[in-house]
Amino acid sequence: MEKEILRIYNNFSINNLATFFDELISYVNKYDSIFLKYTSLEYLDAIKKLDSKNLILGHSDDNFEIAIPFYMNQINKGLNEEELSNQVASLIWDLSAYMTDEECPSCHDSNLRLTITSSETNQIIKFCDECLYTGINGKHVDIEDDLIPAPKSIVKSYLKDY
Repeated sequence: MEKEILRIYNNFSINNLATFFDELISYVNKYDSIFLKYTSLEYLDAIKKLDSKNLILGHSDDNFEIAIPFYMNQINKGLNEEELSNQVASLIWDLSAYMTDEECPSCHDSNLRLTITSSETNQIIKFCDECLYTGINGKHVDIEDDLIPAPKSIVKSYLKDY
């Protein structure tokens, strides 16, 4: 498991995020029984279906050219199964959940990401990575379902309207 993710990380190129992302998804699919121990079935099923063609990748304040070597170093120092699963899941999220220029109205520490739930695929939910704020149409809402990255078509529609 570790050697394979290190190989994927080693092939990282900021100019080829689609291939890198799809390799991460293949990795999750291959080790889904391990990922299932540390995430909900609903979220895991949603992640396994993500496809780079349907997402806007890399639109965030994360510096992946610094993060990937850092992640590799963490693995080389020794991560357990749960830590490795969480690292990969977080990287998938950071790559695929579109980050807006809109500051979180709750904590003011991060910009909001555009997400949907797996059950309601047309409703944009803005999400803050820092304080876990969730909002619809500028109002805070409590969301029970797992959030997944909004697909490219919904992000483009959102951007066109704003």
